[in-house]
Amino acid sequence: MQINIRLAEPFWRSVGQRDLSLDVGEGSRVSDALELLCSLYPSLDKELIENPALLFVEEHEVNPETLLVDGNRVYLMWPVAGGSVICHSERSEESLRLS
Repeated sequence: MQINIRLAEPFWRSVGQRDLSLDVGEGSRVSDALELLCSLYPSLDKELIENPALLFVEEHEVNPETLLVDGNRVYLMWPVAGGSVICHSERSEESLRLS
């Protein structure tokens, strides 16, 4: 069966592209797909050891033991935090920026 892999920053740099297709056997799990991917791209294996990825199948966060089905789209994302939030005080027209 064929699955699609989408690599987010910084993982795609180890592979040279953001989107890949892999042929995996029936009954494969996310861990099997990762093992195959890392065997094809050894630099990605090193990257994943240094920066563990969040794993998603379609729009659901999953664990490595999640079963895959033909046509699944697997996303590897790097967990990040930061940014800012704008809050409006109910007592005044002032806006507070939280970082």
